[in-house]
Amino acid sequence: MPSPAPRSPARFLIACTVLTAFVAAQEPATATKKKQPDFFPSLLRFHSGDTLPDFDLLTAEGTATPFAKLRGKTTVVVMLPKVDDSVGMRHLLNGAKTIAERYKPYEVKTVVAALWMDQESFLAAAKAEAGKWPFALFGDPVGPYSGPPDDKARRAHRALTVQGRMFGDGMAPPLPSSFVVDRDGKLAGSFNLRGENVPFDGIANLLLRAGIHLGKADLPAEVAPASAFAKAPPRPVEGAVELVTVGAVAKDFPMVDADGKPVRLADFAGKVVVLDFWATWCGPCKAALPHLQEVAAKYADQDVVVIASCTNDARDSFVEFVREKQKDHPNVHFACDGLERSPDRASRTLYGVSGIPQTFVIGRDGKIASTVDGYMAGEVLLDAALVAAGVKVDAETLKKAEGDRQKRKELKAGRDR
Repeated sequence: MPSPAPRSPARFLIACTVLTAFVAAQEPATATKKKQPDFFPSLLRFHSGDTLPDFDLLTAEGTATPFAKLRGKTTVVVMLPKVDDSVGMRHLLNGAKTIAERYKPYEVKTVVAALWMDQESFLAAAKAEAGKWPFALFGDPVGPYSGPPDDKARRAHRALTVQGRMFGDGMAPPLPSSFVVDRDGKLAGSFNLRGENVPFDGIANLLLRAGIHLGKADLPAEVAPASAFAKAPPRPVEGAVELVTVGAVAKDFPMVDADGKPVRLADFAGKVVVLDFWATWCGPCKAALPHLQEVAAKYADQDVVVIASCTNDARDSFVEFVREKQKDHPNVHFACDGLERSPDRASRTLYGVSGIPQTFVIGRDGKIASTVDGYMAGEVLLDAALVAAGVKVDAETLKKAEGDRQKRKELKAGRDR
């Protein structure tokens, strides 16, 4: 899938910096603790009641129309990376269809915006999809960045995109991203659309917040109180930490897997361990998981094991994610730090991690052999990092890794110019 224009390299390479303000803003807005949040009272820096900024959308006819033109009706917005015939996209489109059909009687409008497609591809897709869906289909008039690896040019381009107009130079939510705005253009809140698995209770609560009077059959099982939409005070800013150095002993700490079974580094003594710190809310972390699976499978015969240690996250979110995605990553050992979002979590106190994804290669002697900061699509830097632990890696992969390192240098040079 094509990628949006990246932010500055420092933020892009570490990509999902563990910003406590962001995590706090994404706390579940449910009256009782649930397996998976039904909705959130925020959309990153925007909170329920905030008026969203205006931006242009590309219509299926090829003209630009302002988002503000949708005002006058409560609207459910589903933002996708693209529209195509892949199984994942079809499930998401079917989910949006279900939403549109269910709430149309309440004069709720549903729109789908494909943000990472160039105009030609979007217009071709829109033509192919014409008449198939009960919702309006839009694209981004600007499209993805296709210029030279110059960070300033990328940032200038991003500022013109839908996500740039919405979130400025800050973090944008990973796609798909879904939210509800009321008839005045004010955010009611956001929700997770996972394919055809539609969180009706969450959407219903957001529609009630937006002033829609739902019939008995469409009311949520539990109506969220007004306090669920109150803006939480910001969490205290965590002090700076220093990343543990190569050569240091990798300190063990207790983790548990999705079934509640204990997991420790000591369980893999004598093996080369890839310890990857990640979170379910971190887009680049999740984007890196397929490559972690490739590494785990490719080097298993050299006693390489991969532990994906979930950090700064809720255990319920971890369990739900793993039960859904474990089948796609059969060789990865998923585990979760029991301290969840505590400032005492192991990633921070024992390893000095301030941004994720952050990966450590631990040698057979139990010492840290190398590290990899962040992840960019297609990189094989982790493969190359295994060499420091005595793992044999083919020459072609090492050559590719050198190119990946050069690409990062060029991005940094573009930022510094």
